[in-house]
Parts: sequence; structure tokens; C-alpha cells
Amino acid sequence: MDEPFAAPRSRRALLAAAAGSAAALAASAALPLSLAAHDADDVQLGAANPSTATTSITNATADSDAFVASADGTGVGVSGTSTGGAGLWAWSISGPPGWDPTFGSYTGVYGFSPASPTSDTVGVGVFGDSDDWGVFGSGNIGVYGYGNVGVVGESAGAEAGVVALAASASSVALEVLGKAKFSRSGRTSIGKGKSSLKVTLAGTTTSSHVFAVMGSVQTGRYVRAVVPVSGSFTVYLNTTTTAAAFIHWFVIN
Repeated sequence: MDEPFAAPRSRRALLAAAAGSAAALAASAALPLSLAAHDADDVQLGAANPSTATTSITNATADSDAFVASADGTGVGVSGTSTGGAGLWAWSISGPPGWDPTFGSYTGVYGFSPASPTSDTVGVGVFGDSDDWGVFGSGNIGVYGYGNVGVVGESAGAEAGVVALAASASSVALEVLGKAKFSRSGRTSIGKGKSSLKVTLAGTTTSSHVFAVMGSVQTGRYVRAVVPVSGSFTVYLNTTTTAAAFIHWFVIN
């Protein structure tokens, strides 16, 4: 007659069964990914992952990155493409209000940030940093800036904030359409009976090029010479003024 219950297994038999299960699990883990079972809902390394819905990653830990990609050699860390929208779309804090996806059509990279709520920081849509070139633009128009101020170039040292280069001696390095405003130019009054005018201007040296003209009509009076020194320059007339007048000046270097 069959026993209604299986006979109790010995402790040695239990240990042998457990060891066998562990060995089978280790062998399964050692299999290549192509041989191991894969859940179709999981992202698989080293393979294409086609989908008909958005795949998102959210990290709820404060001050921790949500996604990091790294490539060796000349590999690209992150590559994004689109058949109609932006190749890469990124924003800080929150998305732009009233965002229209068609705005990003034919756009390689789109970055957005709202204005900073504090006066000691600024919102930055796209930030590029390098010991060489932080941002490089190439095309029919290499870089185009639009806004209350289209482009700002600031020098951190003795070099120029903005450099304009011409391809040849016949090419144009800088073209200005509209008014041009220079901080090292101005109009200064000279009193009646004066034949010279000293203008203080930081950065002026003996090598500076200073141009000056009379801004008021006085018969027989004109600028005879302009002499720059460290921190200032002096405008000399050919004779004394018959009344108060204006001198227009412009400093280069």
C-alpha cells in the first residue's frame, strides 16, 4: 500500500538538492545575453529596443542624475534623431510654456530654461564648456542669436570678448547693419576762450588712436592735434573758441 505521505528526506538529501539548484542558477547567469531569457518589456543592452510608446527614467533621489551615458574613444555619449521634431530636447525646472512640438522641426538640439528667480544666477538653455571652444557652430550661418541682446561676448582676461575673422584681405570681418554704439566715444563740451580740452578715459595709453572733430560751427576753429597719455587724452584747437562748443571723439586701442 502506498504511503499517504512521502517519507521525510534526510538533511544530507536537502543539502544536495540545494547545491544542485544553486549550480543550475549560476550556469544560467553565465549564459550570454542572447541565450538567456529576456523580458520583452525590459531594455536590453547591446541590442535594438523597438517600441511604440515613450520610455522614461525617473530618479526621485535629490541631487542624483536620472541617466548617464558614457562612450570610449570617438564614440558619442548620447545620440538623438527625429524625423520631424528636435533631435535632442532638454529643459530645466519645467518645460517651456505653450510649447509647440513643430517649433523644434529641423532642430538638432533644443534647450530651454526659465529665468532665474535670483539675481546672482541666470537661466541657461544650452551651456557649452571646454578648455578650447565651448560652443562651435558651422553652416551657412555659423551662430545666430536672437533676443533683447542677440549675442554677448565677454573676455575673462586680456583677449577680445568677440573676434571677427575675414577669410582673405578682400573679405569682410565685421558688418554692422544699423547703428553702432561704442563706450569709448563721446561728445564733450569746451568752454569759451579755451584752446584745449582734456578728457579722462581709463585704458587710454600713448599708443591709443584718438580721433576728434569740432561739433559746433565756429569760423576758423578746428582740431589741430590729439595727444593721448595714460588714462586720458588732450584735444588741441588751432586757436581759442569764441563761444562754448562741442568736441566729438573716438578712441581705438
